[in-house]
Amino acid sequence: MGNILAGPVIQELDKRFGGSKPREARRRLTEHFWCDLLTASAEAIEKFTKALDRIPEYVTTVIMKSRKAEGRDPLLEVLVGLAVRTAWEPIKSMVHTTGVEELQRTCRILAVLICPAPENHKAVQNGALLPLAKEGLLETSKERLEQVFPADWVHRLREGLGGA
Repeated sequence: MGNILAGPVIQELDKRFGGSKPREARRRLTEHFWCDLLTASAEAIEKFTKALDRIPEYVTTVIMKSRKAEGRDPLLEVLVGLAVRTAWEPIKSMVHTTGVEELQRTCRILAVLICPAPENHKAVQNGALLPLAKEGLLETSKERLEQVFPADWVHRLREGLGGA
């Protein structure tokens, strides 16, 4: 791990800040930089892991609030919580294999694809469609949606997103 981190970091620092005395810049890195970096990384990983463990509770709360705000049929919170915790385990394992950003993007795409009426579902619009549009992923997707779904559905979807 040390070689994986040190090599690229030292190369980048030499390139940007080494100037005529790269050894001096490298010497400064021995003054607790690497141990600070590794300790802070370990702490961040610990916090990230604890945050991952709280995700099912957060998702359950968001679902309950969304259903209430949009006037959808109420569901028992304990039922939603059980479903979310059960679904979270395979999703959590994907964090480790695909990475957080790819997993987040996949969740957003799947949310759009499985939603029966994204043009009427604010949570999907705000939490999936708009972020995907900001990434620039939707232009090709819009064209494909127009090929697969009825034109009036795609038109209503675009209107619901303010033309995004």
